[in-house]
Amino acid sequence: MTYIIPCLASFLLTAVLTPQIIRLATTCNCLDIPGGRRLHKEATPRWGGVAFFIGVLPFLCLENGDGSLTAYLAAAALLVAMGMVDDRRSLGWKPKITIMAAAAALVISGGDITVHQIGFYGSLGRVELGAFSIPFTFISIVGITNAINLLDGLNGLAGGVSLLGFLFMGIAALLAGNIPVAVICFTFVGALGAFLLYNFPAARIFMGDSGSLFLGFSLAVTALLLTQGPTSSVDSMFPTLVLLLPIFDTLRVLLVRLLNGKNPFRADNLHLHYLLVNKNISPANVTLLFWALTAIFGGIALSLTAGTSESYLAVVFVVSILLGFWTTCLGRKRPTGEKRCPEAYLPNTIEAYSTGFSSYDTTGMGFTSKRGMSVLKWMVSMGVMLLATQAYAVPYYRFDKKTTNQAEIVSLNKASAVSDLRLQINKGNPFTNPAALEKNYE
Repeated sequence: MTYIIPCLASFLLTAVLTPQIIRLATTCNCLDIPGGRRLHKEATPRWGGVAFFIGVLPFLCLENGDGSLTAYLAAAALLVAMGMVDDRRSLGWKPKITIMAAAAALVISGGDITVHQIGFYGSLGRVELGAFSIPFTFISIVGITNAINLLDGLNGLAGGVSLLGFLFMGIAALLAGNIPVAVICFTFVGALGAFLLYNFPAARIFMGDSGSLFLGFSLAVTALLLTQGPTSSVDSMFPTLVLLLPIFDTLRVLLVRLLNGKNPFRADNLHLHYLLVNKNISPANVTLLFWALTAIFGGIALSLTAGTSESYLAVVFVVSILLGFWTTCLGRKRPTGEKRCPEAYLPNTIEAYSTGFSSYDTTGMGFTSKRGMSVLKWMVSMGVMLLATQAYAVPYYRFDKKTTNQAEIVSLNKASAVSDLRLQINKGNPFTNPAALEKNYE
């Protein structure tokens, strides 16, 4: 009940606030106007991120009783404010990167949230970052924030993937007994669930940069709170596997741009979801596919909780190779004379990626087609498998997990046994136990 009430309350609050934000954005002329290759038929308001930011804010403040989240809340408010301005009139990539960097620096310095270690790897033991801790944390926070921002190109895409990310991290936090992080995660789950009612499959409001930047930043900080705490038992690679799709896509696009001598921050049409839409797959079905893949990765991550970081790293490596082959195939040019993608599925790439909201009209684009229904049935099947996986994983957490891996638990048990043996010996030793000395003297 500790996490269910915030989830339901944030859902209701966001659901009530979103229509008000739609009216506010319309009044302030913060609209995405159809035209060019933007294919939605009506002017659509932005600022959807403001609705779920307000929806989660009261519960985040309640969890901030000890002040540990103050720096995060201040940085998040900064990102939302900048996103609102960018949604009203595009600021360009330089101010956005600058504000993201400032938010990351604020939460690192003011919140003391850093990546101290990146997991336990067999004979190597725990890999500590040492002097590289702060630079690695800075890059990770900015990277995840930017990844979710770049993912926001289809209705429901960034919102749904983020919801699943918070859901699986919340389940992991519950299994590890980390109730504060679980409350944060399920608060976001409730708020994003309400937002998706207005954003998918047909959007009445777009998330905008005010939402995508806030979500990416919050996912990054929550992942650190989940895996880097002094008593955390969740592997450091867990969030990486859950959020593998946006992480992989962002790194791949940046690498391709650099290899081609292009500005890595300049928008283009290289992202995975655009490649899929360009293959005549409807935007709604692409979104469902991303949701399904994220659910699969989350289920695998939960099933590996009894192992070490090596297991996560192996899965991430193999899946990344498969995704690489897949995107290479999708990126191949069509043979001459082959039927091109219908105009109705072509996004306004430059504008969509620079503003961070959907440029697609999913109404009538096959959401109720046989292909869409088959994907939906696949998602339901994966949900059943996920529940079975969770039930299987629970018994492995029914012990005191004050350490981060089984090897440390065995080591501590051995040390405890040796300590108990020494205590028994010392009880009868007249040179270490005065009571024994007195008894022997008598």
